Amino acid sequence: MNEEKLKRRWLKEDELKIDSAISQAIENAEGRKFLWWLLEIGRVGLQPYAANALNTAFNCGEMNVGQRILDRIISVSPEGYLQMMRENNDERKERDALLQLDRTVDDQADELGEEPR
Repeated sequence: MNEEKLKRRWLKEDELKIDSAISQAIENAEGRKFLWWLLEIGRVGLQPYAANALNTAFNCGEMNVGQRILDRIISVSPEGYLQMMRENNDERKERDALLQLDRTVDDQADELGEEPR
């Protein structure tokens, strides 16, 4: 077998392993949380602009990596990506509601002259 053919075969095998790893990760909540974290550190959905051109370039590099991860996740499991988005949106809303409740309790304690928690 010639060298180029062997390299193409190995590349294809590696690609299948990566797709399999994403499929396995997206099947459970912890795996989806990990993939979401990768997208967050990859600045997916964020504006890369910074006042300093070097910082903008750095942010664009991070965003490029995040975009490649996102593209791969969507190509492997579009439904899994949608589930990840729903879960993270629900979690953010739940945490925001808890923060608001905590602020309300603290404000009421202040009004009554009690020590905040």
